[in-house]
Amino acid sequence: MTSRVPQTKGGFNFDNHVRNTMMEGTGLGVPKATKTGTTIVGLIYKDGLVLGADTRATAGPIVADKNCEKIHYLAPNMYCCGAGTAADTEMTTALISSQLELHRLATGRQARVVTAMTMLKQMLFK
Repeated sequence: MTSRVPQTKGGFNFDNHVRNTMMEGTGLGVPKATKTGTTIVGLIYKDGLVLGADTRATAGPIVADKNCEKIHYLAPNMYCCGAGTAADTEMTTALISSQLELHRLATGRQARVVTAMTMLKQMLFK
């Protein structure tokens, strides 16, 4: 017999609150947050979408660039957020953006997201 996984409606998940309260009560203390690097956020609302990202690029413990763009233009209807090696994400998104522009000029229509995803998948697989 299989059981169905319940579908969530989105939003925040507070499942760890019960665990943290129990740990705090036993004297273990609440786990500390771990800083892992880039922060990228996307919010969907009734009339659109908002993307946000920090601007700091690091090289180990050193801040290499305080104003690194992490939201990249792909096409008039598409943007991409990148985390990782800044130069790689810049070059990758620039290449995909130019391919999408050529596609738009050849077809006379805006590229679809699935087109960008396929181009990116094929490029990264090479």
